[in-house]
Amino acid sequence: MKKNVFVGLVISALFLYLAVRGIDVSEFLETFKYANYNYFLLVVGVMLLVHFLRSYRWGVILESLVKYRQGPLLAISSVGFMAIGVLPARLGEFVRPYLVKQKSGVRMSSTMATIVVERVFDMLTIMVVLFVVVVRISLPPIIFKTGIITLSVSFSVLAVLIFLAVKKEFSLEKIEHILTLVPARLQKPLSRMAHSFIEGLQILPDIKRTLYVVVLSIVIWLSIGLSAYVLFFSFGFKLSLIKACALTVIIALGVMLPAAPGFVGTYHYACVLGLSFFGVSKPEALSYAVALHFLQFIPIVVLGLLFLPFQKISLPAFFAKNKEELERS
Repeated sequence: MKKNVFVGLVISALFLYLAVRGIDVSEFLETFKYANYNYFLLVVGVMLLVHFLRSYRWGVILESLVKYRQGPLLAISSVGFMAIGVLPARLGEFVRPYLVKQKSGVRMSSTMATIVVERVFDMLTIMVVLFVVVVRISLPPIIFKTGIITLSVSFSVLAVLIFLAVKKEFSLEKIEHILTLVPARLQKPLSRMAHSFIEGLQILPDIKRTLYVVVLSIVIWLSIGLSAYVLFFSFGFKLSLIKACALTVIIALGVMLPAAPGFVGTYHYACVLGLSFFGVSKPEALSYAVALHFLQFIPIVVLGLLFLPFQKISLPAFFAKNKEELERS
């Protein structure tokens, strides 16, 4: 884990340097002086809506394992998404499964499967948005090529997940056969983990619920694009909603890289790069990137911190127990 943290810090530092290179500090600060801060509140409102929708969508995916009322589900989601932003090496991804296990006894590997499904639908939705964008406006070939690669990987992963869920008994039989090749002491825990993981995929054979998740995913990502569009008005950018969606896709592709907590550096460089395609000067683009990152990130962190005392978990305790909990799953 320490190696992953170090690599993430190095990558973040590199991209942060690229984002700020050649920028005059006074010109950067001057941009904020003339920003219309009334739009900041609108962006926060949109992002709180996005957070609620993400929590609700995860509840739909999670229903095959356990059903939560929206209140407790929002609390768990808030702490989980906050942890993704503040913990290193993507450890925050395990917080939601950890909390579900603590509260409902569902194995972490089962809940992790629902999060994998969530991420796959996110990637597929982003690529659909990218396709719509490239039909309307011109983007550099590298963006399109990266999107095609991401789309291919996402579709491949989804196809495997659907096969595992639909052909459950066949898949488990083959997995048990493969596990005979590993040391005996690992066979039982790996088998238990495989069973639990496939249990977490059982939304996928349900076509009606899966299509509902698709619709929710589209609404979520269009709303994120809307937040970027609203902030254009704050900085006086004369850019369209379709360009805000393009910027959202570019940022989403950028933060796939390993990075420091909060995607510092990768987020900002991707945003500056995206705005440069639309003729925005680098100082203005960096000011916008800093503001958008803050407005999309801080409200979720604040919500997570507000709900954290009610979850009976401390982040140091999570670090200490994480490895043990994963092994027991």
